[in-house]
Amino acid sequence: MDKGQLVREYWREVATQNEAGLRSYFAPHAVINWHNTKEQFSVEEFICANCGYPGKWQGQVERIEVVSDDLVITATRVWAVDGGSSHHAVSFFRFAGAKIVQLDEYWGEDGPPPQWRLEKQIGRRRWNKQGLPPGRQPL
Repeated sequence: MDKGQLVREYWREVATQNEAGLRSYFAPHAVINWHNTKEQFSVEEFICANCGYPGKWQGQVERIEVVSDDLVITATRVWAVDGGSSHHAVSFFRFAGAKIVQLDEYWGEDGPPPQWRLEKQIGRRRWNKQGLPPGRQPL
């Protein structure tokens, strides 16, 4: 299986909070870094944080860049099924063979533009009511 497809399937496991499924993607001593909060996790800690996050989730990989056989970058939106919150993550997957050995992620909460930009009347909204870019479907 190519790395792009592997990462798409990984994101399905993230969205469904499938512990066993997630574990299968990682090398035993993989390291996961969440740079926004300055946290580093082992595989087990990461699975605990992901699968223990409250609520039911959906996701959409908006972009995948397979840089090389050992590096894949994604931009992904993950949102609560109940409409409570929505987040984007930029993720850098480092592989050894078919297993993730390092994952560096940058998460941000989705929301409206800041007031100062609204006042300047610059930029424009481009997403549909479901929060997806045109033509995109959830995982």
